Amino acid sequence: MITTTLRIDEETYAAIVELAQNEERSTNSQILYILKKYLESLEEKEKEPVK
Repeated sequence: MITTTLRIDEETYAAIVELAQNEERSTNSQILYILKKYLESLEEKEKEPVK
């Protein structure tokens, strides 16, 4: 795992902190969770047949 600095506006950060508290995660873990879920959803969309 790498260590990085991420710049987030105050409103977005506050929303992530609130989500993290509600789901009993650290803010860092919540950010990782959101990013992983987003990437998984992109992968699923790529697998869907084109209509």
